[in-house]
Amino acid sequence: MKSLKGKTVLITGGARGLGLNMAGEFVKDNSIIILTDISPDALREGKEVLETRGAEVHTYVVDVTNRKEVDKLAKDLLKKFGYIDILINNAGYGHHQDLEDTDLGTWEKLMDVNFWGPLYHIYAFLPSMKEHGEGHIVNVSSGQAFFRMPSWGAYSSIKNGIGTASEILRYELEKYNIKVTTVYPYMINTGFYDDVESDSIGGKLSMLFLPLYSQTPDKVGKIVYNAVKKEKSVEMVNPLNYVGKYLHFFPVASTISNKILAATMTKRNPMKKSKGIMKLVENSFNKIETAIEKTAGGLGFNMEELMIGDHEFVNDSGEKGKFPFQFKVVWGTKNLAKWGNPFKSDFMVNDLEGTITIGGLAEEVPCKGKLELRYFDAQKIVYTFDFEVDGTAYQYVGEKRNIYPWNLPYSHTTCFGEVIEKDSGKVISKSITHFRMSDMPEFVKSLKFEKAKLTA
Repeated sequence: MKSLKGKTVLITGGARGLGLNMAGEFVKDNSIIILTDISPDALREGKEVLETRGAEVHTYVVDVTNRKEVDKLAKDLLKKFGYIDILINNAGYGHHQDLEDTDLGTWEKLMDVNFWGPLYHIYAFLPSMKEHGEGHIVNVSSGQAFFRMPSWGAYSSIKNGIGTASEILRYELEKYNIKVTTVYPYMINTGFYDDVESDSIGGKLSMLFLPLYSQTPDKVGKIVYNAVKKEKSVEMVNPLNYVGKYLHFFPVASTISNKILAATMTKRNPMKKSKGIMKLVENSFNKIETAIEKTAGGLGFNMEELMIGDHEFVNDSGEKGKFPFQFKVVWGTKNLAKWGNPFKSDFMVNDLEGTITIGGLAEEVPCKGKLELRYFDAQKIVYTFDFEVDGTAYQYVGEKRNIYPWNLPYSHTTCFGEVIEKDSGKVISKSITHFRMSDMPEFVKSLKFEKAKLTA
């Protein structure tokens, strides 16, 4: 594995999402970080995030589709640093639509960002790498290059193109001691898909449940960083990409897969029909809710939970060092029918009350708030409750994060929290608490179904 200590790393589209998370990994090696993005506000925020970790960060507002801007960037950076060690072509733009409805203007935009953008940067920085006798180019393609899903045709085609060019470039540049890594991310839960709209049922459901099957940008950032250290020629990122890649070697399976995808992802299911089906689903949930309320009479539930750990005061808010931290709360709902209806605003939102103990600040002080089981939109469980100490109002916000089926034992038992002084908004404490597995029998036994009356 090569050393990345002090290397200059240029990341396009680096102000947020995967780009920013990749940058955060290189910070660990004291690399000089250069971020480019089309948004000056996002660049400013990204720079602040990295600088809090002690990084040397330089930012440039650059439109990757403008060759003159890219050439000027290269000229300025080479004059300033003499040489760029690692170029990461990360900036990307997605599009979800049947090919027959994808106009040429959209094709041009996709080509400009996802194909010409990386090539402009490669040709701008390649001469200096050849002169220097080494360098590393990373091109971010997409797993869509393998799956070639109906309704993602234009995007898949172009990502396939840059992936192919990148893999060929790897072997052509070996004689100059220049490494090339081609990255094929699986779906990443970032803002990349925020503007993706679909007229099909399959497309709508794929976006709705994206948080459940996608990867987090911080995890993918680590994978790319390690691929650079290992000088890998190809980084597949997710095992599922191998399924897409090798599925094409089995024509029957590939045909069946594409027919199923075409039936669910393309406009064979127009918006009107999709809306009608979604409305039917909503009406069904509402009828189930009404039936439960009629038969169960507003049944609710509550459970008692104990979280134990420690905290540290921050921003000179208390003594230095770690102190005990725990909260014992009862949470639940007064209306189980509404609680279980995904079309209602209080879906899986629980009332919460109990006591909190914060070493150096509070001893079994009453608290009250909400617990949100946000499995589907953010893979989190969020605790938000208020309490008061000596006339000062505080709020605790805690999160159990990255909740996926494969890591439930950890994600459901570890909570990262902050205590905030409500009037000033100042964070005064940061904590990590744990649910002890030895408490599981008591936690399960505490479950009560009733017209919820929460008492700690």
